[in-house]
Amino acid sequence: MDLERDIEEKLINRLTQGVSQWTRRDDIKNVSQLWDNFFKILSKNNKAQLHDQPLTENEKNTIRTQITKPNFYQAAKFMVGANRQVKFHLKREDSTLPDADLTILDNTNIAGGISVYEVVHQIQLARKFELDQDRRSDVTLLINGLPMIHIELKKPSESIMKAFNQIQKYINEAKFTDIFCFIKMFVVSNKTITRYISAGQSLREKFLTAWVDDKNQRVDNYLDFAREVLSIPQAHHMLADYTVLDNQAKNIILLRPYQIHAIKAIFKASREQKSGYIWHTTGSGKTLTSYKVARNLLQIPSIQKTVFLIDRQDLDVQTVSAFEAYAYNDTINVDDTDNSYDLANQLIDNEKKVIVTTRQKLQAIFRRIDEQKDNLLKKYLKLKDVKLAFVVDECHRAVTPSQKRELDKFFNKSPLWYGFTGTPIMDKNARAENGNDARTTKELYGDLLHTYTIKNAIADNAVLGFQITNIGQENVEDEENTEKWDKLYLKDVHMKAVVKKILNLAYVKQGLKDGNRYAAIFTTSSIKQAQKYYHIFRDIANGESEIKVPKVIKEKAVDFPRVAITYSISQNEKDSEDNQKDMKVSLKDYNAMFGTNFEMGQIDAYNRNVNDRLARKSKQYQAPSQQLDIVIVVDRLLTGFDSPTLSTLYIDRRPMNPQNMIQAFSRTNRIYDNTKQWGQIVTFQYPETYKKKIDEAIQLYSNGAATSDITAPVWTESRKKYIAARNGINQYLLDKKALDRIVDAPMEEMKAFARDFQKFDKAFVAIQTYDEYYNQDELPEKERIFIPALTDEELEHLQGVYSNVIEKIRENGGDGGNGDNSDPEFDWEYELTPIYNNKIDERYITNLIQNVVSDTNESELFLNEKDVEEIDETIDNLEKINKPKADIIRSLWDKVKQNPQEYAGTSISQLVEDLINKENHRLMQEFADKYKVDYNDLRYVINNYVSDGDSTRQKGMAEMIDKEAYKKFKDAYPDTELKTLLKWKHKIRQEVDTFYTDKIKPLMYTE
Repeated sequence: MDLERDIEEKLINRLTQGVSQWTRRDDIKNVSQLWDNFFKILSKNNKAQLHDQPLTENEKNTIRTQITKPNFYQAAKFMVGANRQVKFHLKREDSTLPDADLTILDNTNIAGGISVYEVVHQIQLARKFELDQDRRSDVTLLINGLPMIHIELKKPSESIMKAFNQIQKYINEAKFTDIFCFIKMFVVSNKTITRYISAGQSLREKFLTAWVDDKNQRVDNYLDFAREVLSIPQAHHMLADYTVLDNQAKNIILLRPYQIHAIKAIFKASREQKSGYIWHTTGSGKTLTSYKVARNLLQIPSIQKTVFLIDRQDLDVQTVSAFEAYAYNDTINVDDTDNSYDLANQLIDNEKKVIVTTRQKLQAIFRRIDEQKDNLLKKYLKLKDVKLAFVVDECHRAVTPSQKRELDKFFNKSPLWYGFTGTPIMDKNARAENGNDARTTKELYGDLLHTYTIKNAIADNAVLGFQITNIGQENVEDEENTEKWDKLYLKDVHMKAVVKKILNLAYVKQGLKDGNRYAAIFTTSSIKQAQKYYHIFRDIANGESEIKVPKVIKEKAVDFPRVAITYSISQNEKDSEDNQKDMKVSLKDYNAMFGTNFEMGQIDAYNRNVNDRLARKSKQYQAPSQQLDIVIVVDRLLTGFDSPTLSTLYIDRRPMNPQNMIQAFSRTNRIYDNTKQWGQIVTFQYPETYKKKIDEAIQLYSNGAATSDITAPVWTESRKKYIAARNGINQYLLDKKALDRIVDAPMEEMKAFARDFQKFDKAFVAIQTYDEYYNQDELPEKERIFIPALTDEELEHLQGVYSNVIEKIRENGGDGGNGDNSDPEFDWEYELTPIYNNKIDERYITNLIQNVVSDTNESELFLNEKDVEEIDETIDNLEKINKPKADIIRSLWDKVKQNPQEYAGTSISQLVEDLINKENHRLMQEFADKYKVDYNDLRYVINNYVSDGDSTRQKGMAEMIDKEAYKKFKDAYPDTELKTLLKWKHKIRQEVDTFYTDKIKPLMYTE
């Protein structure tokens, strides 16, 4: 059996093999020695700057203090440097010596120049807190003396999750601080399974990434992974060229393998002056990939500008926002363009940059030049000689063949074109002939440079598969009679049946059963039909319809569904006047629902607000009361829209063409949390036709994969699997004492139990994603499950025994010592599904309280003792992790218990938000009064506070702590110890950080 030290030794040997690889440093064993090594390399690399005068101890301390950051993200920001070089400006202690610009890292000389690559192991990580213990890390890779990649290893008989959890434990214990703050990448491996993840203070298991080669073949063995990813120059490129800092989320992002392979393929093509396209399935992070492509193309000397070209204005805003978040700490400017004049000036300036713009703005420049209406015509003619590279997201929507031909014709130096699409147009679905226009993606952009299909993405856990429900009439022989069915589908009886079905399906499809409230898009065949649907939902919300929201949903979300409608209004349309009248009604409802003030002249702003509210990415839209449940559209939001909390697409229209169908489906399958298992698709027309068209689209866009590789099984198939798996586990439930004795049973019996339980757990999780599971009374008898559900106690017992059995098998080498059992149905890395999916947070608790006060028809309302006990217990549980918020909810709950009738029909979540806002106001007023700062200034600081350890750069801080405020403080406290303005400022900065962390942050809503 392999021991960890043997695995570690083999890894180091692999890393140090060959020319210009990592140098082994067994002499470095602690942090102090790491710093000594860093300064030795720094001094050697900067001899000229130091004028042969060695660094003094004070100078070393200055450098050490100023480059060491409080967390990984801040350290990564520092290591961005400028022009791919990281420098430190040092004023010498000896004033006769000139200042020194010391180069710490030079990313222009990867695998050469002053780059030094070393590997250390078993470094002592000293305790930071009294109750901690000293640790030893496994393997760490240093570049120019700074730890950049850390590898944690386990035996094959142990799960990689043990290594993952160990790294998180080290982070929690502040072991990865000081010089270890520079780590950007963690690697975990048990020899046969290897994953990587970007460094962060709180690691999330779902971001563990497997490496795949450029043919999308998995690289799991740790030595193969070391060769592919950790050797030189690959490892340095990973950190320098394939890492992005997200300023919005304050995260380090390491690109996934398929993104890296695509970037390499484009880089290679651009050096050969070739264009091409990337086929990456929708939802796989094309915007992030295209950002790095646009950024890295500027390294090609011949390319003067990279233009990221898009079409629609709403996507312009979304893309620019993403680019700004990625480029905030970058050394290359990423400019969006306000108008065509601004665009022209940016294109002809001398700065290498990435420009985000629309095709329409480029065409406006051409028109002005052609019409010679501009006094700056001569200046703009310089544009013709600019060498550009165009990067085009969703490349068929942004540029048509004729438009691309127009752009190519304008420039004297043929631009390079790199298109990104999740749904390329191929020979099978080629455009209709139109003169010499390109009919396929290849004809338009050139060769396919890299492929990553939806099948690849699902296998890599980059996106979810789809669960498809085709609902329609039972008699389908005459589906081809579209004239008949199109008329029937527009009748009120059909539309009301659809709405009623949506309200029933939402309990499962939109996650309400798990205490979540995922969003949905409902697409219709026309604006008129969309408006009719909106009015049906509106009547239900106003209690003016015979259709009622199911009680089971009301118990979870009393105000479900919050519905909005969005469509474009043209002044030239025949129905434009009617559409505007109808939109006024929708705007009035929307304003009343969310406290907004949109008017008809602000439709674009309204549409953006709907986008943002549906996406739920901004903090303000993460509060439950600010979220939409269903947005009704025709074509808007079906392409290019990204929202991980969007789970469902309801479709009441004819089948779309293959590329539009997959694009629309892919709005739903972003990975979000453990309870979002599938992207949910529900169709209400032509069920047999949809089934056929969906199969064709999936096969086309997964390179011929079977539909079963992409979609969930039908209910009858999952039911059959569940019953078989349940029968397999029943034998262990008949005798609980016998179940407990399995831990002491022979190895084969333990393996048999573990195998049976895994099958059951997987089948049980799967069956709960079907609406049929919760509505079996409506099913034919042959499709029902006639086995009593397991109790929570039985599930807990089974899970406990399973966990003990797995440990026992591993301890006794039952996995064969290599972590890979010969049984293909057994998964050694299997993670148990939690029994309780409901989140014990403010949303969950307010839903519980809402349930007991939701019926406004009762003249008297009494609280059930069981309900009271459950709510009291959940508030107690919340108190353990968030006392301030628990105290607020308890204060309201105490009042509800005293007089429940008073709260009938009220929104509990809104009341909690109001109480939190009131407490925030009280706390900030108290702080402002204590330190005599202006309340509004303090509120601005707190609302924009970034908890990243740098209190000197907080927005509004300088304005708040000015001389006038300090004068008021001195007048109020003449005997204060803060005798100087400087001391007072320092004190305020410290106190604001503590105040935000301890008082304000716990009251914030967390998704």
